[in-house]
Amino acid sequence: MMKSNVEIIQDFVEQVMNQKNFDAYDQYFSSDYIAHGNPYIGNGFSLDSSENKHIINMIFPGSPAEGNLQVGDELIFIESENQRWDTYEEIEQGSRQTSQSNKFKLGVRRDDQTIVYDLTKALIKGYNISKDQAKSGLQNVLTEEFPDLKATILQTLADDDRLVCFLEYHGTHSKFKREVVWREAWFMRLSEGKIVEDWGASDSESYYRQLGYQIIPPSTPED
Repeated sequence: MMKSNVEIIQDFVEQVMNQKNFDAYDQYFSSDYIAHGNPYIGNGFSLDSSENKHIINMIFPGSPAEGNLQVGDELIFIESENQRWDTYEEIEQGSRQTSQSNKFKLGVRRDDQTIVYDLTKALIKGYNISKDQAKSGLQNVLTEEFPDLKATILQTLADDDRLVCFLEYHGTHSKFKREVVWREAWFMRLSEGKIVEDWGASDSESYYRQLGYQIIPPSTPED
């Protein structure tokens, strides 16, 4: 008897996420699967912060970073109007902090050169991530960042080919050595027993606060 979409997702969470069986990943996702990212205000790049370096590993189309930064650049400092982050630890904090200004200077090392860019935050439209990118990202989270992570499905709603799961994650961050609990709503569309596309909305503020990041509210302009 063919499994329902709810049972398929339950199996995925248990087999791949909780038991770290990545060999089973492909059986749950269509070959043309796409993960849809959420729009946000930012500079439009992501970092690989392994091996004590911050390396730009993705630049989002239509973002302020496009046409300036390049994949492979090493981020060596971030500077706002009133603060500068230039050590490995500070850059990691600075890349997440909310600044009073939307304008930044970013210094990158490219080949043997140091290049400085002025970037202004802008609306980054939702970007798409391919199946291979999504698989690699999930594997990194589950083996490098949270090797003890456990996912629990709290509630599931299904309607024809659409399904949404409300999940709770619990794990200890390998670098920060902090125990974290956060929740996510995971929306997806399935076809012939495989996920074709999905969207996620997680409680990022709670997640970063538990890791020790400071969430600084923007200042109110003086009249």
